[in-house]
Amino acid sequence: MGLLCQQCLARNSALCSAMADDEIDHLFSIAHQVKVDEGGYLLHEEDSAKFVYNLSYGVCTLERLASDGSRQIMAFVYPGDFIGINSGPFYSVSVQALSPVTACRWQMKDLQDLYHTHPILEQRVHEIASRVLAATMDQLFVLGRKNAVEKIAYFLLYIDGRQRKYDGHSDSFILPMTRIDIADYLGVTVETVSRAFSSLKKKGLIDLSQAWVVTLKDREGLRDVVEHRVN
Repeated sequence: MGLLCQQCLARNSALCSAMADDEIDHLFSIAHQVKVDEGGYLLHEEDSAKFVYNLSYGVCTLERLASDGSRQIMAFVYPGDFIGINSGPFYSVSVQALSPVTACRWQMKDLQDLYHTHPILEQRVHEIASRVLAATMDQLFVLGRKNAVEKIAYFLLYIDGRQRKYDGHSDSFILPMTRIDIADYLGVTVETVSRAFSSLKKKGLIDLSQAWVVTLKDREGLRDVVEHRVN
């Protein structure tokens, strides 16, 4: 397990990096590796919140369903992200795999038992929860204050930063999510997503292939769009 942990994409995540190399086996001795196929669910909204997860491979959506059945994607989850922290007894979100996914799973009570011998773990868990809240606030600001083109520019810069840590790309990368996923994340229609991509492409800021490969041709120009510094 130790060797596998050293090679894992999540080894330098907020949770795992709290443990030194000679301590990591202790953390993973109580972990269970789980795998989910593309389209499957790692956890479901309203299930009992007994487990927490650290994603080690693949990309997921973190989503909720409204009473009318519509979906709101709250976040896109990448390797190293810690999933399942909950303030109540039941999960408030579902986590669906956009690609084949591998994650380490702990029972929350087992992880909490480690706090006594590794107090930095508790600190890291609280830090992760704070980051999730900050990201949610950022998303609410974007949804409430930006137009469609600004939202897509923001989204592309955000995903570029997240995915670069995952695949090490330079300027071009494959988007693992569909137009529908992006629409459900930004709170717009699929048609609006397509028009916004076309607008950014016409401005010469991005390129977009039929294979859903995005090339960011002008990051500073995209930032100008996000900050409403250009028309």
